[in-house]
Amino acid sequence: MKSYLFTTETDRGGVMLCDIDDFDEAVEYLCERFDGVVRVEAGDQTWQLPADQWSAPPQESAPVIDQPENAQPEAAENDLFG
Repeated sequence: MKSYLFTTETDRGGVMLCDIDDFDEAVEYLCERFDGVVRVEAGDQTWQLPADQWSAPPQESAPVIDQPENAQPEAAENDLFG
């Protein structure tokens, strides 16, 4: 059993414990399995995607809800703070 520490371009990641002994095979697997993997470490071996190849994470925008200008937000019946 071998462990691989991986990081994504959004500074998330984790540790994968598996039976893959070959470092290059593990890097390939992690890049296919998780989106945006930019770094993999195992012991003294390190793989890192060059920074110019990182893709920008998608920007999510909040939905726009049309409401009259004087509309008051409805308070939920069970709202403890409303």
